[in-house]
Amino acid sequence: MRMGSGSNDMQKLWIYDDAQNWGRALLDTARKDGYFDAHLFEEISQPDEGYLFFHMHHHPQVRARHKYMMGQFALNPKLTLIPNYQSAMLYDNKLEQAKALSRWMPRTYVFTTPGSARRFIDSTLFFPFISKSSEGASSHNVRFIQSYEEAKLEIKYAFSDIGIAGRYGARQRGYLIWQEFIEGNDYDIRVLAIGRQRLMLKRYNRSDRPMASGSGHNEPINALDGEAFEALQFANEFFREEKQTWSGIDLVRRGDGQWYMLECTVGWTVDGYKNCLFHGSNRKGSDIWKVLLEEIKAGVFKP
Repeated sequence: MRMGSGSNDMQKLWIYDDAQNWGRALLDTARKDGYFDAHLFEEISQPDEGYLFFHMHHHPQVRARHKYMMGQFALNPKLTLIPNYQSAMLYDNKLEQAKALSRWMPRTYVFTTPGSARRFIDSTLFFPFISKSSEGASSHNVRFIQSYEEAKLEIKYAFSDIGIAGRYGARQRGYLIWQEFIEGNDYDIRVLAIGRQRLMLKRYNRSDRPMASGSGHNEPINALDGEAFEALQFANEFFREEKQTWSGIDLVRRGDGQWYMLECTVGWTVDGYKNCLFHGSNRKGSDIWKVLLEEIKAGVFKP
């Protein structure tokens, strides 16, 4: 163990001082570890070199500020970002996720004109389907469209000055994101990547909608049975190919056994995973900050 706060031989670690106290929890763990020269920061001008951990928030105005900051940090080649720049820019941006990650998803369509959306529903048997705003967490701004008439109303309002009402007073205007609904899933599986390490959570659907995110009805997946093993294989392939090392993805399975990713994120409720095992170890989600620091030491986050 390397000792001596501020010593030249210590690895510098910059940690964003976020309102949900992820940063302070990581700082406390890093200082106990003794390997890192760890600092909290709030302003863009503070971090100069080393690793930078940033807990981004999903409120639209706050998220926009955080993405701007991450964009500025990405210009500094002496900083290694956690999450990385691409993951940060994809965070809570389902339009960009649909463009960049569509090969992992159920059939997903983006319409930017009312005519293209009308032609689609007139020429395809696609019902029911999921309609999403580009932003929103915990199933907010996600709708379950079951009929032609409901789809027509989506088109009417999305391409008007009224828009479709969303959380935090947001209005969805000028586009529609429609995604195939994968039937037969009473839950989804959330897989977290903390470097090379994985946590898995089964999240059951809400009582009023076939959507799991934010339902609050969850259970740890600590045994790699057939379904969990398959989900983990799919997730590992996704994380490897998309180079996401601090990320969470939501998975569902079609009846034929094909897995799909619904969306990705870089933020979650830490306490929800405290009883999940890091697969292949005896560590739990409550050890997340220790595990993160071990992965940083191992050089996993270096591009």
